[in-house]
Amino acid sequence: MNNDKVLNKSLSIRISTNGLSFCTYSPDDKKAFEYKKIDVQPTISLAANLKDALMREPELKENYQRVNVMIVTPHTTCIPVEDFDPEDVETIYEFNFPDSDQTHISYNVLNRWGIAVIFGISKNIYQLLIDDFPQARFYASLSTIIEHIGNKDKSSRKDKLYAYVLEHELTLYAFSNGMMRCFNTFQITSVDDCVYYILNMMQQLKFSQVDDSLLIIGNTGKEKDLHSKARGFVKDVSMVDCKEEFRNSITGGDASIPYDLQTLLICGF
Repeated sequence: MNNDKVLNKSLSIRISTNGLSFCTYSPDDKKAFEYKKIDVQPTISLAANLKDALMREPELKENYQRVNVMIVTPHTTCIPVEDFDPEDVETIYEFNFPDSDQTHISYNVLNRWGIAVIFGISKNIYQLLIDDFPQARFYASLSTIIEHIGNKDKSSRKDKLYAYVLEHELTLYAFSNGMMRCFNTFQITSVDDCVYYILNMMQQLKFSQVDDSLLIIGNTGKEKDLHSKARGFVKDVSMVDCKEEFRNSITGGDASIPYDLQTLLICGF
């Protein structure tokens, strides 16, 4: 393969508890950007699904200058940058998630926000990826979302709560005056669970249900119902339009691409 072409090629892989997907970007090719969701087999482990994809998918056998891996996991914790020491990440992670023998622990430092994000990856999955892509860099979805929302809202003077809805999880990101206040992830089984956690966080942060904003993100099919129910309690509720938000990015705002993966691509990690 032409070395100049390799220099311009990048691969981004998204790994969550119930799915795998990836996208490639090669500005020298006729079709510069491609996204693919991999159908996983529920009867085998996620690591086995990944191993199969690495052997089967032609795009995952190519050479890339840059490989970014996004990990979507609730097993994430943050500490202030001033208290952060890379040598302590295992101790901090294991304190929060004691059953971590089979976990590779990684971290992202978000200097602008003054936090270090510590997160876990299955050791089997980590080893498979490092074997094929030794240059791979790993990011928690939390990290890229905070960076993107923070950059977008840096001049805002309003309190905003972002609700990112996944199939069985809800992550809430609270921002005040363009700065992150806090975040938290909850397990959910219904839209009513989402409403409960949203109102609970707004109450704890003393956000106004009349004056402050709730923004809903996701493409699980729950978002419209959540929007409708939340409007019974919060005056300013809106749904984030991915097509509009990412229309100038390499994805063109394709709503089928997960929001967190689009934030990874647009933040330029």
